[in-house]
Amino acid sequence: MRKTCPQSEYLEINDEIFALAEELLSADEIQHAEELSINLSQKSTRLSAQTALKKILGLRPKRPVYYAYHEIDRLPHWTRYPIENLGHFVDNMVKCVVTEKLATTKYNEQPLGPNLHRLKNKIPDDLYSVLEKFNLLIYRPAKHDFNVINRSHRFTSKEVVFTIFITLKLKEKLIGISNEVNDYCQDKTNDEYGISPDSVNNLL
Repeated sequence: MRKTCPQSEYLEINDEIFALAEELLSADEIQHAEELSINLSQKSTRLSAQTALKKILGLRPKRPVYYAYHEIDRLPHWTRYPIENLGHFVDNMVKCVVTEKLATTKYNEQPLGPNLHRLKNKIPDDLYSVLEKFNLLIYRPAKHDFNVINRSHRFTSKEVVFTIFITLKLKEKLIGISNEVNDYCQDKTNDEYGISPDSVNNLL
């Protein structure tokens, strides 16, 4: 199997992504992310680190979080897909906020960037700022950027770990301002898929 993130790069992290983590996370959370990144890089502790990360991430909402949940098993080798699915999660949460704040679902097919612009001055400035950075540094590159400079592949295992922590902090903040986000994160708005939240484990 071709390994998309070479061992020599497991513990690299983009300076701007790390700065975003420092802006959002506590010192203890950053230390925890660092420890999990190191444990993922070592065969003897990899399984326990994967298990811990899956417990931290959880399974809801089932789309797209359970995709990212299972991609943790491919770390530290395969890195783009979990980051992209974490980005989809943030994108969907922002759509929920847009639906609630603007009282319309007509922007549900719009990308994260334009929807964020619609929320300018409608959500706290600091939250708006970190969501913009998340889109610029993490989500948009995961979808569109296949150029790599000074490394073998676009994302590293450590960047996946930190993106999980960043995403969950954004979830916490978005739930704090939106009932729609809270319902989405509990799968209350996903009934159209015909799968109850309690049946997710049977699907995996």
